[in-house]
Amino acid sequence: MFRKAVVLFMLLAVIASPASGFDTFWHSEATRKVGDSFGFSEDARKIMQLGNFSPDFFGPVSDFAANNLQGKAMESLNQFLAKNGQDRDAAIFFHFDNLNGELDSNAKFDSLFNRLLANTQSVLGSYIKQTNADERTRKTMTLIVLGASLHAVQDFYSHSDWIHNDFNSTAVKLVHLSSGDYRAPTWFEFRDQAGDPGKWPFHVKTGIYPPIAGALNSHTHMNHDNSRLIYKEYETQGQPLLSQAKYHDAGPAPAHEQDAASALAHQQMAYNTAVAASIEWVKKVEENSDARAAIEFAKGWQLKLKDPKLARELEAGQITQMALSCAAGKWDGEDPPGERGVLCKTILDQTISPSSASSAAKIQSIIVGLAAGAAFPYALKYTGKFWEIHRQYHLLDHLAAGIGSARHYSQN
Repeated sequence: MFRKAVVLFMLLAVIASPASGFDTFWHSEATRKVGDSFGFSEDARKIMQLGNFSPDFFGPVSDFAANNLQGKAMESLNQFLAKNGQDRDAAIFFHFDNLNGELDSNAKFDSLFNRLLANTQSVLGSYIKQTNADERTRKTMTLIVLGASLHAVQDFYSHSDWIHNDFNSTAVKLVHLSSGDYRAPTWFEFRDQAGDPGKWPFHVKTGIYPPIAGALNSHTHMNHDNSRLIYKEYETQGQPLLSQAKYHDAGPAPAHEQDAASALAHQQMAYNTAVAASIEWVKKVEENSDARAAIEFAKGWQLKLKDPKLARELEAGQITQMALSCAAGKWDGEDPPGERGVLCKTILDQTISPSSASSAAKIQSIIVGLAAGAAFPYALKYTGKFWEIHRQYHLLDHLAAGIGSARHYSQN
């Protein structure tokens, strides 16, 4: 019962939180490309992907859950919150959301990027020198923290109007890719050539969170999270599921209402830019010699040969990540297209429609079915390496040091 209640909470948490970045499929794919670019082993890359999921996994949604769980489920929620309070409080700062409307200048975005970079380097560098943790723990922490920092970087391009700017009218042009697509320059590419962000010809905006009814740049309107730009409007009574294409009609790949191809092209430009920024990010992190040593120490880890039990737990973690995301409508939107939709339906072994995914009774039946599945006994085990390590070492809390507290940025 305890496990089922905790799992139900986690699914409700993922469903309830509009403060998540690219839907899980896109985050996971961007992180996979980082692993491929830097020669990570399959196991190391998968742990990094779990770390990338952790800012959503530990997302700030206790208020919603508190209003929807009762009895023993609420007791389980309280135990969960007590164990993971610091990382839950820190998780809200890994989405580049405009919390409370406080991000109101390019300089503040620049400060966030630089603080996150310094924190990532410092935290990773400390792991290579740590003497009170065994090798497997230090490798796990390194990969999870690197993945979590990548989540924040990726979310900047998902939650802002960065790709809405006409870069070809500036000195820093669009980048054409070998696939025939193109992307915007990254923040750092633009900064290296354009100099002081306060003097740029445009003012970057990111979605206000919590979303405000009537605001053009609310969190809901600004998202590039799924391939069809369709979201629930959390700032609107009834939370209707609507196309947000009309808020993405600027830049070199404008989206248009009733035009799925243009919505996909717009979202893909944000995704392509996030991939380039993710690869760039690891290069920047590795400019610190201790952080580079930590990544080298962890990136070749082969679990299947040396730690088969942990390998099974990793596999279950990957399955759980996808199952929760699919049931929550956060794998690639409420009804994923093509093969992504088939994968969701396969892993849940039932069809999840927008209406059924919003039904509490349906959600609980999904969870009970998952809990009985062969792979699930290993999943979401808070005594397991990949989840318990957050409580033991407060990974997200350390990574967010100096960025903010109590849902407000420190620089304001």
